[in-house]
Amino acid sequence: MVSSIIMQIRDFLQLVAQLPGWLLYFGVPALLVVTGLILAVVHADRAYPPVALFLGAVGLFLFASIAVELTDYAVWAAVYLAVAALVRLLFLIPFPKKKEKDRGDDLYDAFYAPLEEEPLTDEDAMPPALSAEEGSLQLAHVDSLVEKLRGAELDPADRLELDAVVRSLDVYRGKDLTAGQQRALNDCLSAVLKLTAKYSL
Repeated sequence: MVSSIIMQIRDFLQLVAQLPGWLLYFGVPALLVVTGLILAVVHADRAYPPVALFLGAVGLFLFASIAVELTDYAVWAAVYLAVAALVRLLFLIPFPKKKEKDRGDDLYDAFYAPLEEEPLTDEDAMPPALSAEEGSLQLAHVDSLVEKLRGAELDPADRLELDAVVRSLDVYRGKDLTAGQQRALNDCLSAVLKLTAKYSL
């Protein structure tokens, strides 16, 4: 069985030897350059060393089909190591990294962004969907829940969310609200209720 495997390897190397010499010499280093560039762009620094070692082993195996002396291996290995070192420098280039939206951004979009001044719309010219008196009744209930939450030991993210909600509530306090503002107020109330349920208050 061992002799059969050896024969298969020998046949494979003879087949590879029919390829152009320049391809066997520079093919794997060129592949390393392309692979390294891709890994650098996607910021996969840790994946580069094992990939470089694997390609180096494959390159030596393929190069064995045309190598004649031990010095041939040494020359190819020196070229490959030089290319690998140069490719490693690609990881020092600050390629742009896709920004991941964190919870803080979501909180801003949900609560802080609506506070920014927006142009008047047709909705603003319509009668208010919620009067100041009706809004005060809703706010009185949520204020009591907010006080309970302020006295609880919230984690930093929930504390940030509560502060954002309170700031939004202050904007809607004591005024007639349009349908859009009422929806935003309901979002604030929903956020407070979720927090109270989370901390069993």
